[in-house]
Amino acid sequence: MPMVSPATVLVPSLSSPIAEGQNLIFSPGFPLEERGGKAVAVPHADEAPWSVARVGRADEALRDVAQEIARRFGPIPDGALPESAPGDALGAYAFSFVRPSFVSPFASQLDAIRFGEHVVPAFGLWKDVDDATRARAAAQLRIHRYRDLDDFVIELDAKDDQRVVVARCPRPETLGAAVAEVVAATRSSQSWLRRWFAEKPFDWNCALRIPPLDLCAVRVHDELIGKMLADGDGRRIGDARHGVRFRLGWDALPPSEPGPMTLGRGDMYERPFVCNGPFLVVVLGEPPGDEVRLAAWIEGPQALEGATVEGT
Repeated sequence: MPMVSPATVLVPSLSSPIAEGQNLIFSPGFPLEERGGKAVAVPHADEAPWSVARVGRADEALRDVAQEIARRFGPIPDGALPESAPGDALGAYAFSFVRPSFVSPFASQLDAIRFGEHVVPAFGLWKDVDDATRARAAAQLRIHRYRDLDDFVIELDAKDDQRVVVARCPRPETLGAAVAEVVAATRSSQSWLRRWFAEKPFDWNCALRIPPLDLCAVRVHDELIGKMLADGDGRRIGDARHGVRFRLGWDALPPSEPGPMTLGRGDMYERPFVCNGPFLVVVLGEPPGDEVRLAAWIEGPQALEGATVEGT
């Protein structure tokens, strides 16, 4: 079970800037927003199967959301919710747990990638994966762009109408700019022209290595504290918190023996899709809506599951 970590920052919108050395995560689902000096309800904030949200008397809302999180998602990550609520004030609490899974599991490997000074595990596909696993898992992959080791977009089809898009690209100014570029790449590859000149499918000359993720972050919505709830009974917001957990790669096959570390950079492959530097993960709904369910910019290895300092 991960703990809320300062290494990952939950941001309120996709317009949030990307800064060097900072991991960002965004997921909609908070039930209120500040508008005109008041707290205004966001429609349908708690209807998604990956989100729970409650607004009401703070102690009751906190109890209700904690119970619903435990019922739907299991144990609550340490630090995701406060230990107590502020008196008779209103409370707004939300928790989102985005955890894509795949019909056909990918392979996994320990000590698979060098990411800065760290060595991290990975899930994906490479040459020594058995033929049956590779064939089934590769059918879930769609290549939208490959320019070089540091510039690619690849999509992983997940269960429950979810699409996981993983990309490496030059660091953009905002999280939204990165997401827009990735979504545009997925759309352009489906155009009639690209169907004639599309990227080749994932084959034996490709490798996929993505570090497993288990991130948890919380944001206190300070902009709402002290605001009255629009159409409410005059009480003010005393606490407003949104927690997000994102888990990816947790359903891969058990780790195989570590291969040569040179493969971490994708050597010996024509098109290596290797996340060994800052990368973007976007979880989307089905096209054409391309609903953004979560976006994460992974800037540093301290956020990666199973990372160890090289040489330890």
